[in-house]
Amino acid sequence: MAGRLRVGVIGVGLQGRSHLACYAALPQVEIAAVADLEADRARDAADQFGVARWYTSYQEMLEDAPLDAVSVVTPDDVHIEPCLAAAARGKHILVEKPLATKVADGEAIVAAARKAGVRLMVNFSNRWQLPMILAKDAIVKGEMGDPVYAYARLSNTLSVPTEMLRGWSARTRLPFWLMSHTVDRVRWLFGREARRVYAVARSGILTGLGFDTPDAYVATVEFEGEAFACFESCWILPNSLPAVVDNRMELIFTGGVLEFDAGDMCLHRATPEKYRRSGILWTEAMGEPRGFVLEAIKHFVESVLGGKDPGPSGDDGLAVLRVTAAVVQSAEERRIVELA
Repeated sequence: MAGRLRVGVIGVGLQGRSHLACYAALPQVEIAAVADLEADRARDAADQFGVARWYTSYQEMLEDAPLDAVSVVTPDDVHIEPCLAAAARGKHILVEKPLATKVADGEAIVAAARKAGVRLMVNFSNRWQLPMILAKDAIVKGEMGDPVYAYARLSNTLSVPTEMLRGWSARTRLPFWLMSHTVDRVRWLFGREARRVYAVARSGILTGLGFDTPDAYVATVEFEGEAFACFESCWILPNSLPAVVDNRMELIFTGGVLEFDAGDMCLHRATPEKYRRSGILWTEAMGEPRGFVLEAIKHFVESVLGGKDPGPSGDDGLAVLRVTAAVVQSAEERRIVELA
């Protein structure tokens, strides 16, 4: 595909705006349209990023606007219809993680993209964090040996389910919203598929506040070759913490250890009024987005323009979805879930 990539963004909430900011920073992209159920939000996003067309119906946008590709940035549980509609109209798709919250929906999205011959990428943008790239490079070079064990924590403060996602946090679960990132990273770094899952969850704080979703999950996942991992995510860290995200990993191999703590990769800032940490893995500086989210979206754009399949692929997203759905099932049924 020659020239510029004409993209549309479906869903222009907080994450959708980050997609728009990244596309706007890429000279090979033309943002052709935006769509959101809320007219004011769609109009404001179009005005902010100089987009000529805005819609309250993604179906209308797909029919009317000149598009090569779309970003699907709707809530976790409503990815399937926009993805199927985009595939049916021959548009390449960048869908936010998780691919879906039901395995059957994920399978339908992957099948539709394959049938239509469009490129599908699931936006596991954490793979573009520089420590992850360096870790993968060390593994590929054979420096670490074989995978043995991983511990991965990814948690949020209480403000995320009760404020940021207030309208729909009860419609997803932590394994889809947060743990999908860590499952993807460990699967990618280990180069192994998951085979068995056992998980527990606890509820109380969020349900007491009127949000019908568990507070925390811990999952043990066994991979091929006897490697295994412990994944931990919670949504009830106190809002007084200086960062919204707690993100750390340790991966043990037969030849060494890899460690990552996103909290150490921050600018520590103190004024007489308050102390805070500003992340440097993904941020905005001098009016432009910088970091792993931009790099992930740039990869999607360059892959489509270059006629290449981007990654993480739909199949990657589906593999992660099968694991995270098994985590939810295992915690609910209090039993081990075997994966084919």
